[in-house]
Amino acid sequence: MVGPMKSPLDQLTPDQIHRIARIVAVVTAVGLGLGYVTNVLMPLAAGIGTFVLSCALLLAAPRQRATELLGAVAVWQCFAEFLSTMQSGEFQMWRLAVSVATLGISIAIIRVQHLRELMRTKPQTKLADLDQRTVGGFGVLPRTDAQLAELRKDHAA
Repeated sequence: MVGPMKSPLDQLTPDQIHRIARIVAVVTAVGLGLGYVTNVLMPLAAGIGTFVLSCALLLAAPRQRATELLGAVAVWQCFAEFLSTMQSGEFQMWRLAVSVATLGISIAIIRVQHLRELMRTKPQTKLADLDQRTVGGFGVLPRTDAQLAELRKDHAA
């Protein structure tokens, strides 16, 4: 039998992490917003803030598609940079570039993890044959032969 858990983190539940992530996402978004408004946000801080915000959002909204969440963050950051430029008269391209690159890295990690899952569960299925939507929140399902025939306009099926 395994001994008692020693770390307080071992006692967390996914629901508690979900609630904490909501708070972290709001606090991080407000902090980034203030950094943009006051124009004191440096590229390194923008990258770190973007990473924290993206992780917190992904944990805070587990049923939402990751690419949609991170895309919304990219749009928000472009808008915040635009407002900052309007106020200060100076466009900080490096700050925006670091933030968007951080989001791109986050998306790449998610895609790699998705491919790893496909390699374990459906190693012989062509990517073109996979349905991109989830059913009931469960994984990617291969299309049926009838659906594939309909997509190809094949009337023999």
